[in-house]
Amino acid sequence: MRAVVGIVRNLLKVFCFVVIDLLAFYLSLFAAWLLRSTVLASFLPDLPSFEMFSYPYFLSLWWIPAILIFFLFYEDLYGRNLPFWEEARVVVKAVSLALLTVMAIVTLGKMQDRISRLVLLGTWAVSLFVFPAFRLWGKILFYRLGLWRERVLILGAGNAGRLVMEGLQREKHMGYDVIGFLDDDQNKWGMKIEGRKVFGRIRHFPKFIRDLDIASVVIAMPSLAPERLSALTALVQNHSPNTMVIPDLRGIALLNTGLLHLFYEELFLMNIRNNLKSLPNRFVKRFFDVSVSLVAMPFLLPLIGIIGMIIRLESPGPAIYAHDRIGKGGRTFRCYKFRTMARDAEERLKGILEADEEVRNEWEKNWKLKDDPRVTKIGCFLRRTSLDELPQVFNVIKGEMSLVGPRPYLLRERSEIEGQISIICSAEPGITGLWQVSGRSDTGREHRVKLDAWYVMNWSLWFDIAILFKTAKVVAKREGAY
Repeated sequence: MRAVVGIVRNLLKVFCFVVIDLLAFYLSLFAAWLLRSTVLASFLPDLPSFEMFSYPYFLSLWWIPAILIFFLFYEDLYGRNLPFWEEARVVVKAVSLALLTVMAIVTLGKMQDRISRLVLLGTWAVSLFVFPAFRLWGKILFYRLGLWRERVLILGAGNAGRLVMEGLQREKHMGYDVIGFLDDDQNKWGMKIEGRKVFGRIRHFPKFIRDLDIASVVIAMPSLAPERLSALTALVQNHSPNTMVIPDLRGIALLNTGLLHLFYEELFLMNIRNNLKSLPNRFVKRFFDVSVSLVAMPFLLPLIGIIGMIIRLESPGPAIYAHDRIGKGGRTFRCYKFRTMARDAEERLKGILEADEEVRNEWEKNWKLKDDPRVTKIGCFLRRTSLDELPQVFNVIKGEMSLVGPRPYLLRERSEIEGQISIICSAEPGITGLWQVSGRSDTGREHRVKLDAWYVMNWSLWFDIAILFKTAKVVAKREGAY
């Protein structure tokens, strides 16, 4: 009976997601049709007549959304539990493949007089934003309703288990609901970790899988000996529909990894690619930086001018200053920023540090002061919103920086990043980066260095796009900046 209920539930879940995707498609189609029939027709009167292409006419072309749903199924987007940005990447791929297929059918079938290719291109462009948003909202809604919710049991109540639970609870659209933990440490039995109970011994997992209707088990014991981990994983797989293992590989670049299987030896080889070592990938990153910067320049130049005038009005001195920073290859370059402090900031710093030991310790730990008396009023606002870094767009145009990358480290910080400097300096420093969206100034110095090295080794264009969107969210909330 439980199996039948599970099948019906999965079918209902797939049906609901297909409905969500169809709503996203028809909204994208309507936006593209409206743009072509009104806006473009007004600005480009020489375009071919569009009178026969009513919106109901496009609704009758049922085979177009059918092709889209086929590619969404092909990419397994109705069966996988993915983090938002990974799912968005796969959705963009599926939508793009569907558009290419439809365009090929229209072109080869000589259907240009019956189907507007401008509307198809517009539908694709709008879909890139609408589909991920609709899927995010839909999954959050279905999670709350209990339809998109998979019960998870974590084996191991240590640090790895806690981090897994925090991640799964934060990414609710993945559909995982952590029920509790099992651990062999008797001192942890009965205690609660973020509201989830540690039930008992690990060897009792079959009972809890059965009694709690567990769908997925996470083995979060990376320090377990390989032989014991292999044996435990085999046992869990025999009882659980889905098994996830946390290996002892934290900090290793894995985003660009492929698995190679040696069948007779029963071995997997991890093929770890360093994308930034590839000349075509470096060209793509540079092209993306320049294109986005030039498109944004008409909006940024007036804003930079206004901010510069406000800075000059509040305190004497230049609005923009250049500071020596460590760039690609370890070379020094002049990094532009809005001035956020009084002109005598460096002279005042020495006296501030000598007068207060607690402040001196904070400076030595983070190279920053949370309540810095040298910061001006406008400077405080600029730092909170990260607008003080806007002039760095000129560094990007010059090729000294990237939109996304490691921090542009100060020269005095060279000794602090010595262990990772060859990795960090293999890429241009960025206006924003992984550390900015991971707590920004609230993250410790050593952690920031590790994040920068991890970013370089895991680079992909989609990773940059995700960080830019996350930066906008973090800046809007003013999280962790000072």
